[in-house]
Amino acid sequence: MRARYVNEGYGQKDTTRMQDIKTKAGGDHDKEIKLANTQAGLIKDAGKAKARAEAAEEVFGSNNDISTIFDERAKELGGSYVRSTASAGTLAPVKEAPEKGKKIERKFEPSFFLPSERVRKESKDKPSGTFFNKSDNALQSLGIGRYANPPEIGGEDIYRPSAILPIGKVNFGTGMCKYFNVYETYDGTAEVWEDGNGNHKIVFTASDKPHNKLYDRKVFRHDQTGSAMGMWKLVDYVPTEKMKELIRVYGGSMSGYCYK
Repeated sequence: MRARYVNEGYGQKDTTRMQDIKTKAGGDHDKEIKLANTQAGLIKDAGKAKARAEAAEEVFGSNNDISTIFDERAKELGGSYVRSTASAGTLAPVKEAPEKGKKIERKFEPSFFLPSERVRKESKDKPSGTFFNKSDNALQSLGIGRYANPPEIGGEDIYRPSAILPIGKVNFGTGMCKYFNVYETYDGTAEVWEDGNGNHKIVFTASDKPHNKLYDRKVFRHDQTGSAMGMWKLVDYVPTEKMKELIRVYGGSMSGYCYK
């Protein structure tokens, strides 16, 4: 199950750094070049420079000057055959080109609304802490915008155990877990579950839809040991290739599992 349209060589932070250049320059290509040269000069790792070059291809398009700057820095540090290494961690993008003397503001903006963010206010089980703006009340009441096609709400208790296997902590920015890169490995759905202690877990499935409805509760067991892992509640889900959208709601990583 190999993910489509995902380059596992660079992470969310690498993409954000390239977006920052574009935002700060405000359409001035000479300034983009200057900012790219400054950033590239600060990089001391060839793999990191290569990751920024690949991220620049996403942000600025193919065969662009910015990507070339980071490619040349990668060659300078590591020779002609450098493998990209995604930057660890996550970073919110710069909101706008900063005025002189003013502090740079960073903020995550959604490019894909999660099911938890599309739940109509009629649901009594709507999770807290999600991304909202001032117009949400009107949009919810009219059932338009992000609320036009709300996810199907469940709430059923399912006692037949589902077997899952731990894969270690999953970094949403890079896709790396203990054993592999989930962006490379899965092209289905990433389900976000909440255990009995309020901790969030991410479970990967090959299906293009979640196995359960939002807010269903289900018993899980360890696939290899058979031990019970408790009853968890489905609080969100997202196509695996859109998993970076989880960062602004749940943070940069989560304990990961896959269905067996």
